[in-house]
Amino acid sequence: MRYQHRRFFHQSALALALAGAAAPAPAAFFQLLENNASGLGNAFAGGAAIAEDASTMWYNPAGMTRLKGQQLVVAGHYIDPSFKASVNSASTAAVLGGSNISGGGGEAGESAFVPNLYYTRPITSDFSIGAGINAPFGLATEYDSTWAGRYYALRSEIKTVNLNFAGAYKLSDVVSLGAGINYQKLDSELTQAVDFATICNAAGQSATCGGAAGFNPNTNPLDGRASVIADGTAWGYNLGLLTHFRNDMRMGMAFRSRIEHSLSGSFGVTRPVTGSATANGAVAAVANGLGLVNSGAEADVTLPATLSISAYTPLGSRWAVMADVTRTYWSLLPELRIQFDSTQADSVVTLNLKDVYRYSVGATHKTSGAWMFRGGIALDESPVASESDATPRLPDGDRLWFSAGAGLQMSPTLSFDFGYVYIKVDDPKIRKTAGGPGSENFVRGNLSVDYTGSVHVVSAQARWIF
Repeated sequence: MRYQHRRFFHQSALALALAGAAAPAPAAFFQLLENNASGLGNAFAGGAAIAEDASTMWYNPAGMTRLKGQQLVVAGHYIDPSFKASVNSASTAAVLGGSNISGGGGEAGESAFVPNLYYTRPITSDFSIGAGINAPFGLATEYDSTWAGRYYALRSEIKTVNLNFAGAYKLSDVVSLGAGINYQKLDSELTQAVDFATICNAAGQSATCGGAAGFNPNTNPLDGRASVIADGTAWGYNLGLLTHFRNDMRMGMAFRSRIEHSLSGSFGVTRPVTGSATANGAVAAVANGLGLVNSGAEADVTLPATLSISAYTPLGSRWAVMADVTRTYWSLLPELRIQFDSTQADSVVTLNLKDVYRYSVGATHKTSGAWMFRGGIALDESPVASESDATPRLPDGDRLWFSAGAGLQMSPTLSFDFGYVYIKVDDPKIRKTAGGPGSENFVRGNLSVDYTGSVHVVSAQARWIF
């Protein structure tokens, strides 16, 4: 039996590691909170204090000292977002004529499945270890190739796989401590259209580039396409403290460090093809002169640290209430800067993210039978500081969570948990200004977009004790 469990864990771990996760994040910006299904029903209130299954090794490793026997938890989450873009206006830079950019809005959301897996084991009565695989960050948005903001974003994808190994020690009946190390892999793909008509115009080559094809800025645009594909790995750590009081009241504190990724990969660009050899040659000359050629690319990305403080209080034998406050240090990511091996200037997206809080409260009711029911609400602040700093790659606003869930104890060694959350996103707004030559958005243009956003998440989880 032990061999079968070990083989199942190894096979499941490999499958989850290969799967990764790419989904418009239900938490603020591109953070994924869906790292177990039992906590989803409470909107993850009390996450650092509940310590009811093996997933505690992620939320607070100190909680592993509460678990009896070996535990294996496997969870999956279906995330179904909707981000509908309504374009108010889009135009080229004023110094280039301020021509309207064609195209409308559309739906940017993309559904995805996100898995997690955790294993914990007590070594002695006071010391426990655990391992987990999950996806703490993820992003996937994609627009139609003709939408008006195509020079800012087409497809945006970030996939992470995080391996967490942790240990916990029970200092006394009151205090437990935990610590872990994290090895994380990040894969990214960013694509956008390239307005070669405007580039030729800015280079003073509009007439030559146009030729017989009538290749004029935004009156008959012929777009190119650019993509950056990069990946990298990095290390981090996490710490936890769990305190026990009378009547099983608990308070927990958990800290996860920043993870600094140095990504490397490739930049690819395709140029439009006109009906004129002269125009094609002129476009190529302009592109080569600006370094808009296939090359290597790299970027430094810092994923934020988090600090959580949680409380869990039983109210009699059947009810319990819990709460959580989490601070996420998004200011560690002020911009996304991509550097190229060619002579092309750095591609910069200013983010100006701010540190934010997430507040959640929840309740649990145990029936006299095998069922447990959960509920919770949460307010998740957006780190986007202003409409001018918002990016179409991830429309973001403050998020309000409404969660419900249930647990079913099938036997002393097997239980299931289910959760659902509806997330209402405050209507994001994006107001981009092209600026003058050399500015960040000079070639991308002016863009004004209003969004309506919401997310549905359905989760399920199985727990084995052996």
